[in-house]
Amino acid sequence: MSYALSPAEIAFREAGPIYHLYTKPLEADTLYQSEQERVVAMNLLSISIAESPCKLLAYSLMSNHFHFIIEGTADQVLAFFVSFMKRLKTYYRYHGRTIDLSAMEPGLTFIETVRQFQTELAYVIRNAFVVQPNVNVFADRWSSGHLYFNPWLVKEGIPGDKLKVAEIRSFCRSRTASKVPDSIYVNDGMAQPWSFVDYTRAMSFYDNARQFVYSVLKSVEAQVQTSLRYGEIPQLPDEELIPIIYKFSKETMNLRPSELDLKGRQKLAIMLKNEYYASNGQIARIAKMPLVHVNELFPMVAKAQIR
Repeated sequence: MSYALSPAEIAFREAGPIYHLYTKPLEADTLYQSEQERVVAMNLLSISIAESPCKLLAYSLMSNHFHFIIEGTADQVLAFFVSFMKRLKTYYRYHGRTIDLSAMEPGLTFIETVRQFQTELAYVIRNAFVVQPNVNVFADRWSSGHLYFNPWLVKEGIPGDKLKVAEIRSFCRSRTASKVPDSIYVNDGMAQPWSFVDYTRAMSFYDNARQFVYSVLKSVEAQVQTSLRYGEIPQLPDEELIPIIYKFSKETMNLRPSELDLKGRQKLAIMLKNEYYASNGQIARIAKMPLVHVNELFPMVAKAQIR
């Protein structure tokens, strides 16, 4: 028995190849020493994608690595990244930053289905959200989550070809820069993401705004598996693990977490560690266990955290 494809599935099948491009985190340095340097990275990103035949569908400019979802062939996607990194290296060199970017080799994941696309996009825009408690996944200027299904999206700025020479050089952080693509809109010295991210294209791979929001906030298991695939330790906020412990306690022991004895809490702690990679401190908080007991369960983790 066949079923009718949704508009999102049809749009995805008709799209060109789509890849998730990511880099390994720098271990001993950060990409930006100030917010202004992250603005520079945003500006150089906008120029690199504007000069590429690719479509940028999502991004996250983390403090020590990058994530991009891009429509284009593998060769085109890698060429975009080489162009972006060349500009970034030039900026650092001419502004006295000593930073080794050689470890930031790109990895590519081919996105095969619309469901995988939704999971990968959620992973990209959640990156800062899961590690920084003050980040709103739908309002972070350093990732593209604020663009999708946002009726209040403000489109302000001056097109690149209307900038004055001094403004162009300030935007590019270059004394010799002579132009900025007219497709890029600039406001207060920063490229506006709505002008260089094809967010409407990305939105076509969802049936509606509700599906987008649910895919970002509800697919906890998928986020864990995606993290592991990229060699990163999954990090989930307490708020996302609390419903999981309630479900686990009810299904396996027919009790609420507050009703568990020590043995039951230990069973809960082992599940959180093995399946969701929760830290010892996080387990102690949400399983209501003394940290010393959690450390006794997972001594190697405790020893590593002390170091």
